Amino acid sequence: MRKVILFLFIILNLLAIITSLAQPLTVSNFSLRVMFVALSFVLSIFFSLIRTSRFDTILSMISVIIAFIHIAIIAQSTYEYLY
Repeated sequence: MRKVILFLFIILNLLAIITSLAQPLTVSNFSLRVMFVALSFVLSIFFSLIRTSRFDTILSMISVIIAFIHIAIIAQSTYEYLY
């Protein structure tokens, strides 16, 4: 079950990153993006601390890295929107 959740986080974060790069930041989607990336970041870190198998650890680290990239893109988009 953990593998499925991590795969979903990776795929959804990649889709959100592509969407964020293709379209400018809108206020209506901003809170949804922030909540999703926070949830995926925290759960991926939690899954990496459990360490059941090597594959799960690798998936969780990939998910953490992609979520961190998504956080950086959200921060950059917010900065450009505000200033």
